[in-house]
Amino acid sequence: MREKEINIIGGGCAALSLARLIKNLPNYKFNIFIGDKKKVNKDHFWGFWKVNKNDEAYNNANHIWSKWSINTKDSKFILTSDKHPYCVIKRQKWLDICKNQLVSKKLTILENDVLEKDGKLFIENDKIKGDLVFDSRPPKFPSNILLQHFEGFVVTSKKDVFDEKLATLMDFRCDQSRGMHFIYLLPFSKRKALVESTMFSKTLENKEFYSTEISKYLKNYFNLIEFTKSDHEKGIIPMHHIFNESKGIYNIGTRGGAVRPSSGYAFTFIQKQAFQIINQIKNRKKINTKIHKNIDLFLDKIFINVINEYPLLAPKIFSSMARILNGDEMAKFMSGNASLLTTCKIIISMPKIPFIKSFFYVVYRQWFNLP
Repeated sequence: MREKEINIIGGGCAALSLARLIKNLPNYKFNIFIGDKKKVNKDHFWGFWKVNKNDEAYNNANHIWSKWSINTKDSKFILTSDKHPYCVIKRQKWLDICKNQLVSKKLTILENDVLEKDGKLFIENDKIKGDLVFDSRPPKFPSNILLQHFEGFVVTSKKDVFDEKLATLMDFRCDQSRGMHFIYLLPFSKRKALVESTMFSKTLENKEFYSTEISKYLKNYFNLIEFTKSDHEKGIIPMHHIFNESKGIYNIGTRGGAVRPSSGYAFTFIQKQAFQIINQIKNRKKINTKIHKNIDLFLDKIFINVINEYPLLAPKIFSSMARILNGDEMAKFMSGNASLLTTCKIIISMPKIPFIKSFFYVVYRQWFNLP
């Protein structure tokens, strides 16, 4: 029996999360094209809730919180879950875990940069062939879409200021004049925390904006003026369902629609996508890399349109969700595992008129197949 060949393009989370599972496919050999190893990607944190398919990441997480909060000027909601805690793992740590599981006899690692021409993939002048090809290269974003953009750093104080048992996922007590804006704060100890200024808007801000907002926030709510900075982080995530389809190639990761449009979370969905692909190959089923439910994507479109049109409603929207849900329900919802009851509870809690308008707007655009 001929041993079949699979090619994986990329050396990031999606490519290596898939490659680490090749031990489950004894009749296949793999090539992974990681690109030029001299190109160093900055280390950063990936956040996720503990759910099915990410147990290994949970067991190796850098930090875990069973309590998290959503704050506005008028409210503070604390949600708790011991079953589905919020976690972060550093990028390089997870990639090293994946690399340590690669089966050397069945895997060839190639440090070639992959080029695309006329919808086909090449290394130098040779076309990449094989029985299956999975592409995780970063995609191009459509123009004029809502973006989640953030910048921050790890703050270290000389005094105890943080509650290390409580993660702040969203704090809207910051400048809301340029779009939906919140502070994300993950305390690693009483004196150290990752703090990010995050915005949902179509326009990026200069570096000084994020840094200034973080400093103002720490001064106003932690009485913290003197601190050191390290581990600078920044990123841009499309709040749009990006799902590239290529003839003879299966796209994975951000390129393959793994990012949840309404939140920007991707890590758990990448793990689900990898397990789904391996099970499909193992059971000789047609490959399908789509990972989000159609109803979730539809609701995400409505939500994104509301945020785009009514950004000042964001604090009310997220505080309403935090008020109506318990910690388990929120973790499952954010991880794509929400029950019908949870989804209905969220819908009922939202501001009615803006969401009804957006519902008809989205239906209209889908009916006429508009972008």
